[in-house]
Parts: sequence; C-alpha cells; structure tokens
Amino acid sequence: MTTRRAVLRGIGSGIAVTTVAGSGIAAAEPGEEAGLRVAHASPDAPAVDVLVDGSAVIEGLAFRDVTDYLEVPTGAYDVAVNVAGTDTTVFEAEDLELAAEDYTAVARGEVTADADTSFTVSLFEDTNGANISDDEARVRAIHLSPDAPVVDVTVNDGSLTLFEDVSYGESSGYAVVPAAEYEVEIRPAGGGDPVFEADVALEGRSTYTAFAVGYLSPDDEPADEPFGLVPTQDKGAPPRGGPGRGGPDRGSPGGSPPRGGPSR
Repeated sequence: MTTRRAVLRGIGSGIAVTTVAGSGIAAAEPGEEAGLRVAHASPDAPAVDVLVDGSAVIEGLAFRDVTDYLEVPTGAYDVAVNVAGTDTTVFEAEDLELAAEDYTAVARGEVTADADTSFTVSLFEDTNGANISDDEARVRAIHLSPDAPVVDVTVNDGSLTLFEDVSYGESSGYAVVPAAEYEVEIRPAGGGDPVFEADVALEGRSTYTAFAVGYLSPDDEPADEPFGLVPTQDKGAPPRGGPGRGGPDRGSPGGSPPRGGPSR
C-alpha cells in the first residue's frame, strides 16, 4: 500500500490516530482527494473508534472531541462506528460517497435505550475556501443538542441575528462576518432569553464551525453533560470548499453528501 503524506491528528487528549498507510485506503492522484474529519457529539455515548472499509482510522474519540482533516481518495467507503476498543458496532453506513470536497462526519444522538434521539452519523459538506478578505471570517453553527429546541443564534446581546430556526441535527449554513470578538447567544427560535452565552474570537480570513452539544437539562437526561459550544477553526483544511457565503448546509444522516456545489 502506498504511503500517504497526510495523517489524522486528534484535537483533544487521548485520541489515537493512524496514517492512511496500512488502513486499506489506496493513494489518489493530486486533485482527487477528499478531506474528512469526525466530531463526537453524542452526550451519552462512550469513546468510539471509527473504521473505514474495516480498518480503524480513529481510536478513542471522546464526546466533544473533533479531529483534524484526513486526506482520502475520492470514492465510496464503508464506515462504521464502534465502542472504543471493542467489536461492538453502533453505526454502519455502506458506500458513503466522498467527492473532492471537505466533510465533517458527526456522531450524534443517544445510545441509551428509549432515548429521545437515535444514534446516527450525519455528514456535512464544508466550505473552507480562502475567498474572504483579511478582515472577514466565515462561520456556521451545527445544532447537536438532543434536548434543545429549534434555536436562533445572536451576538452582542441580540444586536445581530446570525442564524434563525436551526433545528436539531442541522447546520445553519455559513455567514460571513467582520473578524472580531463576539458574545454569542443561543436563544429559543423566535426570541426569548438566551439559554447559553459564550465569548468567541474570530480571526480574519478564517472559517469556523461552532458545534452546539450536550444537554440543556442534564439532570433529566441519561448523561451529566451540560450544554456547550465546541468552536473549531477550520481553515487548516485544504481550500477545496466553494465560495458560498451562506445557504443550506444540511446534514445527511448516514447518507451521501449534498451535490451540485460551486465549481472550483
């Protein structure tokens, strides 16, 4: 098997990763690669391993962890999620098609019996192109909190609404905003007091994803994992993503990513 230059590096402690060499993933010609990272957003699930075509490429990914991007050849893959260190499979997807784009695969939902949401994996197509100015940032939010309602995302005490009506399991799509420090508020859709606030600094010419994870009412849920934001700076990915500045970017549970993106 040809050794590849790219490796998957975990963000967060305790994540074991492998290179593509030895994983059963063949090498690709330049320009025929996809970028794939994985986020663990299931609050009651243990750490997991991610297998691609039967070989582990990520080991010990814990709740709230997000990996860096792994370079893989374009094509179809069989993906499985196992409880870390075991052969117990909690999710499988066959023939998951990856084009020459960047993607985030999110393990979400709950594994506890009779939980409100089922455990699954959603695939989001990412936009990481460097087509924004030095004083702009591109940002999106992905709603992954099982017990949270549909939400709006505002900043600076509601002076600007970034995103409206973001439902569980969905992405807000991207917005381009001035690079600055913001107080971000998560509110019930249509208004109301914030249920969560956080300070976020956005650098110029950078792309960010804010993953909203955990439970709003952890005392009433299977795991004591309170609601929070996991912001990631995505600009380290190769600039395959198109120049879109918003619009839908919806997850596709266990299925193929959206098609018809902008040309490169």
